[in-house]
Amino acid sequence: MMWKIAVVVIFTVVNTVRAALFQDDVQVGECVCINTDNVKARLAAGYSPVVQVLDSGACGKVNSGGQTVDSYTSYQILYAGQLVWVAGNYLDIQPESMCASACPTSAKDKACTLLQKYNSGDLGLAMSHPSGKQDNAYAYNNIRDMCKGLRASRSNYSCSECKTGPAPGGSVCLTDKLLTYLITLVSKGKVYVTELAGACHSCTSKHYLGQAVDLRLSTRSQEYINTCKLMGGFGQNEGNHVHCQFS
Repeated sequence: MMWKIAVVVIFTVVNTVRAALFQDDVQVGECVCINTDNVKARLAAGYSPVVQVLDSGACGKVNSGGQTVDSYTSYQILYAGQLVWVAGNYLDIQPESMCASACPTSAKDKACTLLQKYNSGDLGLAMSHPSGKQDNAYAYNNIRDMCKGLRASRSNYSCSECKTGPAPGGSVCLTDKLLTYLITLVSKGKVYVTELAGACHSCTSKHYLGQAVDLRLSTRSQEYINTCKLMGGFGQNEGNHVHCQFS
């Protein structure tokens, strides 16, 4: 069964090919994503009770839809195991990879621990890229989304570090080992994370696999490197940040 969507939507996540919903036939099971923050997901189409509030990058699969109530055409999507209705002007069709399976519960829990540390002022998480490019793949967004049970977004722009193509876009799960490393560092003092899965790096960067982190230089920089190595990773000072990666 298919519905023709009659509203214009532009998706703001820049790490995938954009497609306005009104231009496409939407099928049950197709992946759609939220295009902005603070979107109300409702119990039914129209102005029904709000079930939860979703932010940019939240994705789900179409379960039913095409119902126009209260001047909005809404679609029922399966998001994080729950059926909710979202107005079509807040959605965009995205590749199946954006609705990939959820990350392990252990990774979600560790991301929530780190988000708590951020909220208490014990952890710094960048809300921008050094390049100035804007997307949903900032360090803060990565941890926030992982805590919500979502995958961490990757950037999709080019840089001199990789001549063969841009950062891959899509999303990835930050690994347990990487998150444990950050929790270990934060337990000993404040740490500032500049990049996780986002930004553009070397073509085969571990960042794209959710296995690497860049940390702002500090008086603890050598400690960051030593701890990385003690936990089985590779760490080094790359001039303007400390890089730690695991395999």
